[in-house]
Amino acid sequence: MFWRLAKKVLFRFDPENVHSAFIRLIRIGIRLNGVPLRITSGEGFLPPRLVSSASKTVLGMEFRSRIGLAAGFDKDAEVLLGLPDLGFGFAEIGTVTPRPQPGNPRPRLFRDPARGALFNRMGFNNLGAEIVARNVAEARGRLPSTFRVGVNIGKNKDTPLEEAPSDYSKAVRPFETLVDYVVINVSSPNTPGLRSLQTVEALRSIIGAVIDVVSRWKKPVPLLLKLAPEIQGHALKELMTASESAGINGWVLTNTLGGGLETPRATLSGGWSGGPLTNEARRALVEARSQTRLPIISVGGILTPQEAIARCRCGAELIQIYSGWIFGGPAFPGRLRRALLEADF
Repeated sequence: MFWRLAKKVLFRFDPENVHSAFIRLIRIGIRLNGVPLRITSGEGFLPPRLVSSASKTVLGMEFRSRIGLAAGFDKDAEVLLGLPDLGFGFAEIGTVTPRPQPGNPRPRLFRDPARGALFNRMGFNNLGAEIVARNVAEARGRLPSTFRVGVNIGKNKDTPLEEAPSDYSKAVRPFETLVDYVVINVSSPNTPGLRSLQTVEALRSIIGAVIDVVSRWKKPVPLLLKLAPEIQGHALKELMTASESAGINGWVLTNTLGGGLETPRATLSGGWSGGPLTNEARRALVEARSQTRLPIISVGGILTPQEAIARCRCGAELIQIYSGWIFGGPAFPGRLRRALLEADF
């Protein structure tokens, strides 16, 4: 009830401004030892049985919950310390590029409440790998031991496509000892030409470049690949087979659904998440699960507890949310966790 009323006020303002305000509020909550965050999210009222039984072992490590925060919310690892108190079991930071970049001009984030949808054309805005890695380092030692952190990496907008492997290797290099897994992002619709890297030849080069870095770490971490929902059928099978042969350890399915948004000034190109992505992301999960035994993190259009259960029934080991959290409110991760446990997941 409270969140329905709050949304009516908040949704009157620019989405990116509201996002920035929430980041500031979470940081205040962190400084207050997470108490306001646990109260707001309901984490402070969950029975110990629910908290302890929600863990899941995936990719050779324990996750305190199946519910994670998708890449795109905490791009620069500014509020990692607050995410466990907000009900998440893991978080994917980024997308992180080697060098800082401002992203696309504003406005670049839009809501469609009627469809439970977000449209974004952010363009990999982030502080750059070195600074983001420092932010992770500051938080890492104070996080619960079973709260997992992934980093989602991409290339800079001005880097030629043929030099993409070098960018991906540079982006991952500062994160040794800091992250639990790495995600290669070649599927965002908001960086010109990026999706053209979803070919066997390009992926082999990029995966090889990242593995060359990660394999030299004292403790190598799993490497996952995030694909677009438009990849399906023979193309999906071919990419999955080649990528697994190249060393991929798991999958993040899917990225946003490429499309356009009509505004009074122009038609903007970008990606849809939330409602428009629900069926496509579930279809991608079912199709991929029929072709691989590797772990799959399902993301995209999970707006209800019933959909979270459906993803697990379709074979997802973990799920990530973003739009569902925006529209469902602070208690949404906890609602999903309860629903999964009641459904024996």
